[in-house]
Amino acid sequence: MCPLLPTLFLLSSLPVRQPSDLCLFSFFSFLFFLDRAVDQMRAEIGRMLKQEDGKTIQPVSFIVPRKNQDIFQADLYPPSPDIEPTMTSADWLAGKTLPLRRRAVKPGDVIVSSHNRRMTIDPAMTGGGGGGGTPPTGGAAAGGGGGADPKEVQRLQSEVESLKAQAAEADKLRRENENLRAKVQKLQSELAEASASSSSASGSSDPALSQKLSALEEELSNERARNAQQEGKLRDLESRFISAKKGENAAVERYKDLEVKYRELKSQMEQAQGTLYRAATLSGLDADMKHELNEMRDFFRDILQHSDEEGE
Repeated sequence: MCPLLPTLFLLSSLPVRQPSDLCLFSFFSFLFFLDRAVDQMRAEIGRMLKQEDGKTIQPVSFIVPRKNQDIFQADLYPPSPDIEPTMTSADWLAGKTLPLRRRAVKPGDVIVSSHNRRMTIDPAMTGGGGGGGTPPTGGAAAGGGGGADPKEVQRLQSEVESLKAQAAEADKLRRENENLRAKVQKLQSELAEASASSSSASGSSDPALSQKLSALEEELSNERARNAQQEGKLRDLESRFISAKKGENAAVERYKDLEVKYRELKSQMEQAQGTLYRAATLSGLDADMKHELNEMRDFFRDILQHSDEEGE
């Protein structure tokens, strides 16, 4: 048993006090990085820091030879444990057991939280006044689309609200139309009964019965006209609703096309960033060329980081 085994040391301050420890010195003189710290665009599966001569620390990379390293190698990087918890504290206290949640480790993927987090800001801590401590709500938290145009999202939301209002108005007109039809049928039955009683008493003219019959006929005519007007309004509203629905579907399709184009552009920029990174590490290049390649790589990286921050 080595006495150094249960102890953690800094890599640059590892002591070798006994001759028996020399056989293990090569084992203690390096450390591996975490899996998330490797360069996935170079097919790097491990990175080690190695101590040489007790003074120098040299990085050592373990890279799998692949022909096309610009594309993410999914077989080398299996899904890792997610940063989101599998269970809440209440579930854990209740005795539940759920499998570990995992997620892909592809660079550039936006992590979308499945839990709604609430944040309250004390106005006194932010200087107070001016509404500066109000948490973002509404469309700012509903983006999640990684590069989606906020104006386009807001326009789609307003169209959806308009469609909901038109659908509610159409339902109201349908109910009114059904009530009018029931009332017309009732008036028709009353008119038929009055006509039958009038024909049975044709020998003696009754002014009151004739007046009631005329009133029923006039009311029936008015209800029919009102029913026809309501049906016309309902047909017009349904046609507008159908056209608006078609416009919404077309807008959704355009939105999906923009999302696909954004993902393709993002993938191409990631490939360009990886290519520039490898080009800057080639031997035989002068300092100016390496500096220029590094600047181009940083440019693409800043754009990708900015788009990820907007998506979150």
